[in-house]
Amino acid sequence: MPLKNKTLSLYADTIPARRGRWANPRIQGPRRPPTPHKFSIGQTVFYSPGVFDPPEGAGIYKVVRLLPAEGNGNQYRLQAGSGGQERVAYESKLSPR
Repeated sequence: MPLKNKTLSLYADTIPARRGRWANPRIQGPRRPPTPHKFSIGQTVFYSPGVFDPPEGAGIYKVVRLLPAEGNGNQYRLQAGSGGQERVAYESKLSPR
């Protein structure tokens, strides 16, 4: 039994201690400040869908709501025409009209 404890103590020194921001996996590194939205509510924009989006969604939309950034950038809730179809789009797929 004492031999077993002695072997464990030899290997205990080889395991690196977790320090800094890696000490707790729930704590992340510094966050980037949110980037301001390029378009404002009520502004008319042109939506061009990506490669994997249905092509019939392309067209002119009105910005209804600014949504928080997620993954690829800022998001917007768009509305086609007056009371028409609504969709959510990333800022990278929009251009000013």
